[in-house]
Amino acid sequence: MAPLALCAAASHAQCTRVSAGISRRSVQPARLFSSRVAHKAGRRAVLVAAEAQGSVIEAGDKTIIVESDGTIIIGSPEAVARAQANSDNEEAAPESAETDYLAGRANAVQKHFEGSLGADDFMQRVEMALFAFGFTGDNSIAMVNLCRDEVTLTLKHRIEDVFGSAFSTNGLGGALTCGVTGMGAGFSHSPLCSSNKERYVFFSFPHISINASGEVGPMSRPGRPGQSCACGALIKATNEIKSEGLTCNCKIPGVHDAVDPEMSILKQRIARRLRHEGHNDDSVKDLTLVDVTKVAERTISDDLEFLISKTVNTDKADYAVITGVQIHNWAKDFEDASPNMEFVAPTSAYVVVNGVKTHIDLTAMPPMTPRQMRLVAGPADVCNQGGQTMLREEEAPYAFDSKDARRSQKARLQRYLSLMKEEGLDASGSNSTPVWQSKITTTTPARCATADNSVIIDSSFNTDPELSKIREQLEEKYRVAQ
Repeated sequence: MAPLALCAAASHAQCTRVSAGISRRSVQPARLFSSRVAHKAGRRAVLVAAEAQGSVIEAGDKTIIVESDGTIIIGSPEAVARAQANSDNEEAAPESAETDYLAGRANAVQKHFEGSLGADDFMQRVEMALFAFGFTGDNSIAMVNLCRDEVTLTLKHRIEDVFGSAFSTNGLGGALTCGVTGMGAGFSHSPLCSSNKERYVFFSFPHISINASGEVGPMSRPGRPGQSCACGALIKATNEIKSEGLTCNCKIPGVHDAVDPEMSILKQRIARRLRHEGHNDDSVKDLTLVDVTKVAERTISDDLEFLISKTVNTDKADYAVITGVQIHNWAKDFEDASPNMEFVAPTSAYVVVNGVKTHIDLTAMPPMTPRQMRLVAGPADVCNQGGQTMLREEEAPYAFDSKDARRSQKARLQRYLSLMKEEGLDASGSNSTPVWQSKITTTTPARCATADNSVIIDSSFNTDPELSKIREQLEEKYRVAQ
């Protein structure tokens, strides 16, 4: 075996632990190998040899131990003894450590959303199930309804990997506000299959964060200190309904806040749904974010069903519906060692082919193996079984950022600080603003100088006595109906 060069800069108080990079099979008893130990202070080298696994070699004032697994410990006798004691106390990591960890992460999510699947696992099951009924990326258009939050792109990207560019009907909190015109626009973009039929695949999901520590709501995002959250719109709706009560949030259907239309529509629909399900001003005070997210899913899914009934002609089209909740199981701190995971808790999956509705049980389908998942979804440091689902580490959907990018940036900035000190550089007096900035400024356009936006135009109707009277009559009628 060729000599193995080991460079050790070990002081008398410390020892160096070196992984020899040799498999256990390679380090055989009675086999000789050489090690060159360089003392940093004196730059002297000593050639040593070990004749068996677990050998102890004295080299000057240093002790060298070659452990049975090929690990080499170099240091003073006292430091080596301490290192060996610490090594003996370390718990040996079993081969199941990764799958056990992933199973724990999955259990933390499934505590709140039973039946949740890893997002990649979920999509491969959806693709296989829909393929059995004739839906593919070549002959179908995906109609995707998610929250506007950029983190929902993790799921949209997976959908588009299967079905190509999707028609988006996104709204805050996943509120479906596109109406029949929006649905029809998406249908008109669908490819025609050989039978001259169109095929639509509807995906609809509100979302929630359950981080690696099991906390519901908080979410760490790159470039932002502290904790963000998901879903912000549903958290706001939850807090306001709990503090304001249910009755005052059950507005007249079709009426919304002109400066906050999507949020007001989302909150009203959730409030009316809660009242429909038997809640009152007192009972809503006990609701959690998980509770409201599930209510939002039922509300949005029912809204989707209603719009489908108003827009889809089953003589001319087949369609599939996949609904549930998207769950972000990210690290508690974006830059820590915990892998970011994505889950989906499916609630409904069915196809309508030639007017016949068939429900699908996605959980009845087996997951891929880790090797298959890497082939389909791409390489990842973490890709393994987690309980009853397959989990794969998620790269955050930010073109400008990732865990590695953040770590690399920190190291780069620290290096620049060191270089400025070493090289005596002075950045004072420099101006980071481009010199051409002043050349592109102009006066305020006439259109922007006048207050004629839609909100101001609409507000003029609030002062109309006749309209105000009609509004009061409608509100009174709606209160009586309650």
